[in-house]
Order: sequence, then structure tokens, then C-alpha cells
Amino acid sequence: EELRSLDRPKKKEAVKKVIAAMTVGKDVSMLFPDVVNCMQTEDLELKKLVYLYLINYAKTQPDLAIMAVNTFVKDSQDPNPLIRALAVRTMGCIRVDKITEYLCDPLQRCLKDEDPYVRKTAAICVAKLWDINPDMVDDRGFVDMLRDMLSDANPMVVANALAALQEMQEMSGKDMLQMTSHTLHKLLAAMNECTEWGQVFILDSLASYETKDPKDAEKIVERVLPRLQ
Repeated sequence: EELRSLDRPKKKEAVKKVIAAMTVGKDVSMLFPDVVNCMQTEDLELKKLVYLYLINYAKTQPDLAIMAVNTFVKDSQDPNPLIRALAVRTMGCIRVDKITEYLCDPLQRCLKDEDPYVRKTAAICVAKLWDINPDMVDDRGFVDMLRDMLSDANPMVVANALAALQEMQEMSGKDMLQMTSHTLHKLLAAMNECTEWGQVFILDSLASYETKDPKDAEKIVERVLPRLQ
């Protein structure tokens, strides 16, 4: 009853109780329709809780999870970049084929989003989609979009695009990066601005790059040396 309440604080408390029960291993899947209905809210905390529930139960309730698709697609176009990013990240985490089909258009939009937080979140989502359906990722041109994002003005977007390409490379055994001298310079430029996590991915990619130009080799050494001290 509380899940259907029009009182937002009461509804949020009810969802919190459901999540608490879920985390200790209780089966609360019978509440799926009522919890999904709570998605229609502007309250970010409540939306996060509902999304968490969806990720957990979508596999066992795929037919019911489809009920949430329209809200995901709508949220991926929300004015708030945090909600856009949350929607695309959650859709990427729900490993259900039926939902994957609906992920492509929102993902394509989010990869070109004006907000770097949304773009960096979408980049990681491509690797998750690749793990479920690599053919779909190829057909929709997402790999090329990730390569283009290595030239993004935001270093965290660059790092996440690189992380996604490396993850896909490990899964497929193919050369996803297709590193060029131009890409190299972009990665070197982004390295100083990245978090330590991002720097690790850049250093990994540099380690596997076989340079043919001595000047490129000098630039790599010049940028990497301070990180070895």
C-alpha cells in the first residue's frame, strides 16, 4: 500500500524497506509492478533505489522489466544530466535481450550528449552492451563513436572511452583501439588531466603501442617518465 501512496516521503520509505529486504536476500520480486510504478518521479534518490531494484530482478522478471523501458527512454532525455546518465547506465546493467534492443537509441544520443558526465557514462555502457550483443554494437557504429571520443575535450570521457575499447579488445581478441599517431597525441594530452584510474588505462594502451616514428617514442617517454618517479 505504501508503494502506491501519493505521499512522496512515505513512498520513498517503502522503497527503502523493499531494497533493505532485497539486500539481505529476501524475495521481494512480487512487488515488481508496484516498485516500477515508483520510477515516475523527479526525486533522484527514489529513482536510484528503483533502478537498483530493477537491475537485481530484471533477469528473473524480463517480461515485467519491459514495463520500465518507456521510462528509461524518457529519462535518457531528461533535462538533468545525472538522470540521463543514470538511465543509460542502468539500461546497460540490465542484461536482458528484450531491453537491449531499446538501449541503442538512448545510448547513441548519450554518447553525443553535451554533458561530459553523460558521455563518459555512456562510453562504459558500450562495453556492457558488447558483452551481451557484439553484433549490435558493430551494426550501430558504437565502436567508431568510441574511437572518436578519444579526441574528446574532457579527459574523463577520453579515459572511459579508452577503458571501454580495451575491455572489448580483451573480450574479442581484436584490435579495437587501432591506435594512430593522432590518437597517441590525444591520449598523452589527456593523461595529465585524468584521475589515477584514467591514467592507468592510458599507460596500458601506450605500453602496447608500437611506434614507428622516433619523435612519437620520445614524446611517450617524456610524458610517462614523471609517473615512474
